[in-house]
Amino acid sequence: MRKSVIAVLAALLAVFAMNVSAAPDASALAWHELKNKYSGKCATPKGNGTSNGTIITLWDCTGSPLQHWEIRVGGSGYQIVNRASGKCLTPYANGYQTDGAVLALWTCDNSGTNHPQLFDYDQAWTWTAYSGPNYRCLTNKGGSHANGTYLTLWRCASDYPTEQQWVFNYA
Repeated sequence: MRKSVIAVLAALLAVFAMNVSAAPDASALAWHELKNKYSGKCATPKGNGTSNGTIITLWDCTGSPLQHWEIRVGGSGYQIVNRASGKCLTPYANGYQTDGAVLALWTCDNSGTNHPQLFDYDQAWTWTAYSGPNYRCLTNKGGSHANGTYLTLWRCASDYPTEQQWVFNYA
């Protein structure tokens, strides 16, 4: 009797063990697609580049790690880090106080004081990412939603235009 109880318990444990999957990697849960809310297109390094200075564009979402971003606390704001390159979303030539500054990949400065790499957000209906003390928002250049449109910084508009509304979807 004792042997049969042990055998049944062992069988139950084996079945239970087969049905329990390993917990997902916690780091994988941090990756998001950075999408324009209205076009549904993703922030994507131009030409699938990963080097410093690679311009960020809008493109159809493909699920590629090139389109995955992580939000990291960095000093007085958040860094937006690309999965494929490990580089930060950064206004080209540190132009975070200039309307039209193009966004690019650049090596992350983890000192917490590099204002061009620090973003914050205003949660009205969705995330409006803005950079620096003069509040320039992540904006599709010219308000376009076409593939290849450069992502820029532009003065934040109080009416939340479609080109300044972004969502972070788990990748």
